[in-house]
Amino acid sequence: MQIPEAQASKASGSLGASMRVGRKSMTLRERATDMLRQAIIDHRLPPGTHLKERELCEMLDVSRTSVREALRHLESEQLIETIPHRGPVVVTLTARDARDLYKVRAALEGLAGELFAEHASDRHIADLNRIGRAMAVSAKENHPDVTLGLISEFYEVLFDGADNGVCAHFIHSLNARISMLRRMSLASEGRPTAMMKDVERIVDAAAARDAEGLKRACIEHVEGACAAVMPRLIENEQVIEARE
Repeated sequence: MQIPEAQASKASGSLGASMRVGRKSMTLRERATDMLRQAIIDHRLPPGTHLKERELCEMLDVSRTSVREALRHLESEQLIETIPHRGPVVVTLTARDARDLYKVRAALEGLAGELFAEHASDRHIADLNRIGRAMAVSAKENHPDVTLGLISEFYEVLFDGADNGVCAHFIHSLNARISMLRRMSLASEGRPTAMMKDVERIVDAAAARDAEGLKRACIEHVEGACAAVMPRLIENEQVIEARE
């Protein structure tokens, strides 16, 4: 997993070189952060993994400074935690952690649905419908990585159409941990089919600009995801307790 050196991209514009504003590409720290975040979400770095700086430097081909900055950022996202005398490890989400996250997510997404019905443009509604149809195809053909990407796009449209920056900010701060749980939920038996029924209800309510119906559909979708994940998390905790 090698990260090339970041380079400044050429700025464009018609006002002459003196008025051009250069846009920098991703820094090494940002690239390292993204790579580690995705590895954690994908469980290539599973919960409990001890993150050793030297190994990460070799894996990412970056300096210790970049790795340390990336680890600090991921700790702020609560994807890793620093354990005394051991160092940084990938967090293990407990059933209680997940339950708390889903409660907050349900409140935020319910509000976003209600606001979407009131403020979204026709283009937002069309995009929601288009992405929802693509998700149905992807889920039916069992392409989880593609489906997860489309789910992220779906929610980007939902929150953009809701037009509430504070709501979007708070859900964004939870996105990394939500993504961890979303992959687990999608892998649960029967969940893809149930999820697509939820998405269909969300899209239909959005098209009708039914604020209350869209709020309810968003909340029920989150509650369904929670119900799919909780048994697996509880089982994992029981296994850990039995080992101890």
